Amino acid sequence: MIRPEVHAQFSRWREALIGLALVGAGLWMLTQPALLVRALGVLVALAGLALAVIGTRRARFAPGGVAGGPGVVEIVEGQIVYFAPEGGGFVALDEITMLALSADGRRWLIDAADGGQLAVPLDASGAEALFDAFAALPGIDMARLTRAAREGAATHPRPLWRRDAASALLT
Repeated sequence: MIRPEVHAQFSRWREALIGLALVGAGLWMLTQPALLVRALGVLVALAGLALAVIGTRRARFAPGGVAGGPGVVEIVEGQIVYFAPEGGGFVALDEITMLALSADGRRWLIDAADGGQLAVPLDASGAEALFDAFAALPGIDMARLTRAAREGAATHPRPLWRRDAASALLT
């Protein structure tokens, strides 16, 4: 039986570990005498490397330990939906005007074009899906976003992304 904390860590890093296994398989294929197998090994190793990089970014984005924050996050047809007993709501990705991290470093603050704000805990169930949703925002720096999520508390909310006028015209 695996402890829940260990299982959570393996689940969190699963994509990166699979990528590393693919890199290893691809490198092994490169040692084989057949030219076709070596060519396939290059493709497998490159695909594994890409999966390991993306998996590492996603794992660093997700909160450590077992998710246990209030509410559930889902991404449904281009909308971030947050179900919670208090403060739940939804916002379309095209309607997001600003993304920030709260001063306590525990919630994403998502401002919408209609003036509303959605506050989603970093450790809410399903919050790891926000990585892909945020990556779709034009011009966002995912490395900066991940660093901010790992830093924790600050003296004030930290704006991490703002929709500029040019991209607002495109939506």
